[in-house]
Amino acid sequence: MKSRSGGDKGQGNRVDSSRHGITRRDLMASGARVALAAPFILSAIGPHAGAMAQAAATGTPRKGGTLIQVISADPNSSNPSITTSVPDTTLGSLVYEGVTTIDEDFRAVPCLAESWEITPDGLRYTFKLVDAKWHDGKPFTSADVKYTLEEVSTKYGARFKAAADLITSIDTPDARTLVIQLSKPYGPLLFSLSAYAGAAIVPAHLFKGTNVLENPASLDKPVGTGPFILKEWRRGDRLVLERNPNYWQPGKPYLDQIVLKIIPDGGTRVLALKAGEVDYSYFYFYPPSRIKEAQSDPRLQLREQAVPQDKVLIFNLRRKPFDNIKVREALLRATNREYIKKVIYHDLGNVPRNHMDSRLSWAHDANIDLGKMYAFSIDAAKKALDEAGIKPDSRGKRLEVKLAFDSTDTDFGRLSQVLAATWGQAGVQLVFEGAPRNVIMEKVFAEWDFDVTLQAYSTAGDPALGVARLYISSAIQKRPFLNVSGYSNPEIDALFDAGANQSDFASRGAAYKKAAPILARDLPVIPIWETASINVASTRVKGKWAWSTGYSHWEDVWLEG
Repeated sequence: MKSRSGGDKGQGNRVDSSRHGITRRDLMASGARVALAAPFILSAIGPHAGAMAQAAATGTPRKGGTLIQVISADPNSSNPSITTSVPDTTLGSLVYEGVTTIDEDFRAVPCLAESWEITPDGLRYTFKLVDAKWHDGKPFTSADVKYTLEEVSTKYGARFKAAADLITSIDTPDARTLVIQLSKPYGPLLFSLSAYAGAAIVPAHLFKGTNVLENPASLDKPVGTGPFILKEWRRGDRLVLERNPNYWQPGKPYLDQIVLKIIPDGGTRVLALKAGEVDYSYFYFYPPSRIKEAQSDPRLQLREQAVPQDKVLIFNLRRKPFDNIKVREALLRATNREYIKKVIYHDLGNVPRNHMDSRLSWAHDANIDLGKMYAFSIDAAKKALDEAGIKPDSRGKRLEVKLAFDSTDTDFGRLSQVLAATWGQAGVQLVFEGAPRNVIMEKVFAEWDFDVTLQAYSTAGDPALGVARLYISSAIQKRPFLNVSGYSNPEIDALFDAGANQSDFASRGAAYKKAAPILARDLPVIPIWETASINVASTRVKGKWAWSTGYSHWEDVWLEG
């Protein structure tokens, strides 16, 4: 079959510790949600947003101007194929592109491939590539795609791994034709070929024979085909990207420049946006506790971007006593997730029922409810610790737990205080190990040096892309945002494999639903919060801002005069 858009519509589903005490703020009555019946949507939030999600991409584009985005820290990399870190991907997605990109309905649509054909058995994909040039003037060819998928995405792309395991060959009949052969059908393949999913295409002529992770084009000198070129990087301050004058999409991008302004503190980010010093904040960088301020500011507009992401607490199962299911059960029972949602996240988002985000409704079994199975109860938590053989000392202390978290995530510090308070009632002393993001990334994902860690994991729009990596045995690797707990269960491996390797959603969903009670029993992870992904921008920002994944389509953004 031949397709210009490709992919299934349903494939597209997809934050400095505070020193201040926890204070209850007014709960937001609006409680913006992504509707479960239609999970993959964009919606406008608040009285000043009125229908902007529908109308923002309309109107006459205006060329020129500089748009300032806020990020929390210097990126560690500029290559989206080797990391899922948000600051890194924010930069990299302006420079690099995938064979496909993700549209507003979260379908895979053409990008560096202008079209494709798929054989009826779903095993062979033939792509016709666009005529494009790299930022250094060299031609983009199918050899670049083949090199990237085989030597970069397959080896370093956390979200690409599931697709990589099924690719048996990649052929390049000519410079503009690419053929991918699979061992079995794979539902999310086209989605997997987007930059967001770890398949950002890099120039083979600059990467071949080099260390991919240390190549300057992966670090501070990226060379892509994308709409913007990195021109300046003042560490700790800003990154300046300029319009690509030779971009393969005629007349685009509209903006002359995009500046990524580095502001580590979440509160300062909010003030900068309200003062007009920055134009846009991706939801990841905007504190949920400050949404009400933005909602009431006539100079700002809000958009809920519906790629599901979850805040999770991950156990290091290599360490005792976290290898004991009773200890993990005790800590879940001592975690008041409803209180966390109301106080830390101002009643936005959802308390997860289980380990599959509810917005991936086709793969989610609502009958498996952690809140009912392990209701919040300090007495029950103490009983579980007793059963694990962890008794209180003369002062009531049973256990000391070290919590690693990103201190630039505005709410993780406050969340850790809530955990310390409730766990402490059960005799568990929590030791805070908050640190800047780059330190935590090394400590947790490269060194596995933690007891428990708070992290944000995107579902990447499909369980095969974003959820499986947290639980399957083959993802136990010292790489960012994979299976850092060390959890390994052959039954879970088989079910996630079955969920990925079928083409229809009914069969895929059935496999993922069978995994739900097993994960609920084993508890390698405590799902804390299904995020409310609310992006904030100045009302002068028009076009496809916070579109789709939030990383792409910036060539279709302009500023009102």
